[in-house]
Amino acid sequence: MKSRFVLDKSAKADLYDLYLYAFNKPDSPFQKKFWSTRFDHGIPYGIHEDNELVSGLFSMPFKVNFHGQPFLMNGITDVMSVPEYSGKGAAGTLMKAALNDMYENNVVLSYLAPFSFAYYRKFGYEQLFDHQHYQLAGDKLPRVKPAKVGRVRRTTLSKAIPLIQTADLHSPLSQNGGLIRQAWWWHYLTEKHPEWQVAYYQDAQQVVTGYLIYTRSADEFHVQEFVHLTPASYQSLLSFVFKHGAGYQTYTFENANPNYQGDLVADPYPLKVTTQPYMMGRIVNLQAFLEKYPFNQTDFEPISFNIEDETIAQNQGSWTISATSGEISIEHDSEPQVNVPTFTIQQFTKATFGYRSLTSQQSFGQINGKTSSLVKLDQLFTTQKPVLADYF
Repeated sequence: MKSRFVLDKSAKADLYDLYLYAFNKPDSPFQKKFWSTRFDHGIPYGIHEDNELVSGLFSMPFKVNFHGQPFLMNGITDVMSVPEYSGKGAAGTLMKAALNDMYENNVVLSYLAPFSFAYYRKFGYEQLFDHQHYQLAGDKLPRVKPAKVGRVRRTTLSKAIPLIQTADLHSPLSQNGGLIRQAWWWHYLTEKHPEWQVAYYQDAQQVVTGYLIYTRSADEFHVQEFVHLTPASYQSLLSFVFKHGAGYQTYTFENANPNYQGDLVADPYPLKVTTQPYMMGRIVNLQAFLEKYPFNQTDFEPISFNIEDETIAQNQGSWTISATSGEISIEHDSEPQVNVPTFTIQQFTKATFGYRSLTSQQSFGQINGKTSSLVKLDQLFTTQKPVLADYF
């Protein structure tokens, strides 16, 4: 099913023109190439006024791996309006249409990169993904010896894709809510980022167990993505980076894993470490999410709670979950219960993703309810932080 706001292929040129104007992008073959790939694989939405396209967005179909459970996830991107139509609610109309289409099409989750956290919270999204940035001066590099076996090779991203795909699938980048990168998305990355270079590590059996995606400028060596499945791949790839020595004024590492790792460096004092908010997400279809959620317990007594969701009415009301020998039972009523905790869809999403527990949210005054009930629910949810490397 789809709403009346879904555009057909005939609107491609108009949507591209709107994209260029709304984001002040220069037209170029390079720009059009990767944008066209996004259009061809996405679901474009738009609103016309007087035969002019005045607002639009993309709903991009992806799959994510949520702790071993594959879920359909649509990423929202390129939310745009012409300035004379801004503030009239068109973007909000398209957001609601896209989310309700997702629900009807059994899409379980949705992510987006916010221009405003407050704005997207209106539609049930919440901060879920952070990145850590590590910066080190070129004259402060530690000495790291490569592993005694295996070797590091360099190549372009397009040539590296068939070599590094398996390592990506087995890394935390695609285990804790991250994308299961499809072939078209890998290709899209080569179109959008022709400057990306790759170094990969092969062990003694020629198996790729780690890789770096990086860029170089006149004064900076920037690691965009660092995947290592073994100690040897970590050691050898880090050694590869630092062997560039004082040729660069600054070395930076962008880490999609939000947990601090500066303690792994011999001397962390020279490191400049910052945590940056990255992307937001929300549960779209709560029933489908709970049915496949990897609960920490295989047996638990019925636990009830209420959900408030102003955008997707089907998620509203009371929910009761229980499990017997791993079989999940879910009961839902559109009317809320009394004397059970009530959560917004944002609060519940944060807790189930392991970003911030219900009891932690309560301690900051964001949730009301009996602590004992919140503890029981928290014990069921993952405590591993969500990880997302991709951007859309």
